[in-house]
Amino acid sequence: MTMFRPSALTLALSASLTMTLLAGCNSENDSSPATTPSVDYQYSTKAVYAARQDASSYEAAPAGFTPVFTELVARHGSRSLSSPKYDVLTRQVWEAAARQGALTELGQGLGTKVDAVTAANQQLGYGLLSALGKEEHAKLATRLAERLPTLFGKGGAPACIQVETSGKDRANESAFYFMQSLAQRVDYVNDDARCYVSQDDPSVIDKGLRNKFELYFHKTEPEGDYLKYLPAFQAYQAFVGDEEAGMIPNPVLSQALGSLKGLDKTRAMARSMLERIYSKSFVDYLAGGVEFVAINPEDGGMTYVHDEVDAALMLYNLFIIGPGMIREADAQGVSWELEQYLSPEESAWFSYLSDAEDFYEKGPSFADQSATYDIAQALLDGMFNEVQRQVVENAGEHLATLRFAHAETIIPLAALMKLEGSRQSAQPGVLMSQANNEWRGGWVSPYAANIQWDAYRDDRGKVLVKMLYNEKETAFKAGCVPIKSGSAFYEFGELKRCYGYPS
Repeated sequence: MTMFRPSALTLALSASLTMTLLAGCNSENDSSPATTPSVDYQYSTKAVYAARQDASSYEAAPAGFTPVFTELVARHGSRSLSSPKYDVLTRQVWEAAARQGALTELGQGLGTKVDAVTAANQQLGYGLLSALGKEEHAKLATRLAERLPTLFGKGGAPACIQVETSGKDRANESAFYFMQSLAQRVDYVNDDARCYVSQDDPSVIDKGLRNKFELYFHKTEPEGDYLKYLPAFQAYQAFVGDEEAGMIPNPVLSQALGSLKGLDKTRAMARSMLERIYSKSFVDYLAGGVEFVAINPEDGGMTYVHDEVDAALMLYNLFIIGPGMIREADAQGVSWELEQYLSPEESAWFSYLSDAEDFYEKGPSFADQSATYDIAQALLDGMFNEVQRQVVENAGEHLATLRFAHAETIIPLAALMKLEGSRQSAQPGVLMSQANNEWRGGWVSPYAANIQWDAYRDDRGKVLVKMLYNEKETAFKAGCVPIKSGSAFYEFGELKRCYGYPS
């Protein structure tokens, strides 16, 4: 992800900064949306996955109800760098400093560290699951089977399971390793085209498993049965822009992103980080305006370093890839030790900047717009339709629908559903900050982030749904009434009422 698009930034810097700039922000650990004063290294949406609730503490279903269906939407697991950019640009800046004799003693070792990161990414393949990413989905599958043993009992009738992915390699891989693990605990139909059939290549799946309209909606123009979502897609494009199509972002969005970069604290944190590696005069040189560029060999997309803030962002984005590639680093027999180049406070600030961009472009965003999350309506409709058809109408075509996608899928879906951590938009004229908003990338969409719905039915046909968000029992949005106070179970009819679906 490029932190600032050149077109958006150019507009932002040319506009007057009329928004209220909040000089500070409270930092806190990625694992919770609650504000705390503690500061630790933060990784934004590159935080590795951990289940947020022990399964032994899950609420039991009411008497007479048994699980009959489950569905999952999951982000891909931990991965390598999406393309050669953060490593390439950090190396370019470092080489320029080396030529000028502007490296500090600590900075002299950065080039070797960057080379080690690049080598690991090249060996694994850019944009593919790391060993940890494969484990994250394998363990997620194991816990799903353990949570619903009567639905997925080994030795019973083989289960028909539907699997869908965005079609991108890392989403395909996530589905592959999830289903490979699930097969150890679940007998599922493997000879029927209407059900998931085992795949031979982790990153290449049958075209029939792709559903870009529901799982890659931010890049896919609706057509056919999804044509009714075209206005939402067009509104989203008009708001965030489309560089390839020559569409510039909404000026208010550009202004907000430019304001974040122009904050005094952003400049101060960038300088603090870089002067650990480079001489003050070299950082002054960066701040005066430069142009380093990395070109994506796959699509020709360009990422730039124009100043010291961009240089710091490249290094931060290189740093946060480390925890998800710990196995690959270990395999090299060396430690990347990238944390020596930035402090926890600096990481917290740059995590905030990364979070703010995702918040404005994909999440709750501004209070006077909804285009950033209306784009996920096709997916939410698909989730409701599956419970309606498979459970309420008792079609019973499959016991589970498992979807594998991206942060760009989870973030707007959570905002559309108004889930914990994604309930608050930014007021016009006030920048989103960690002090005034609960949104955190490491909470909303870490690697392997997931939203799961378990559907239960009794012998009278009454249907209850329980939601798990990153495996934590989670309430639906405000106004949805559970079966009793404090319960995680909701009547499906109540959820349809609450989210505006016809009875």
